[in-house]
Amino acid sequence: MAIMILVIGLTSCGTSSSTKSGTLNIYQPSILSLAAGTPIQSKKGIYTPQTDEVWHSDARFRKLERQLYFKPISDK
Repeated sequence: MAIMILVIGLTSCGTSSSTKSGTLNIYQPSILSLAAGTPIQSKKGIYTPQTDEVWHSDARFRKLERQLYFKPISDK
């Protein structure tokens, strides 16, 4: 009996989910601007920026980094 439950449990973990990962559409802003002194609630508590802050998403940061790294050198 215990082996049968174990086999059923292991084979049920191998089934594929009906939700395809390519169909998920999770919104993430490319830029998050925080105003100084405005409290922001996070999972770990309240964060209050001391100065105005701009946070870039990973994709946006990599794009900016590539633009700066591969910036053409102008002839003088």
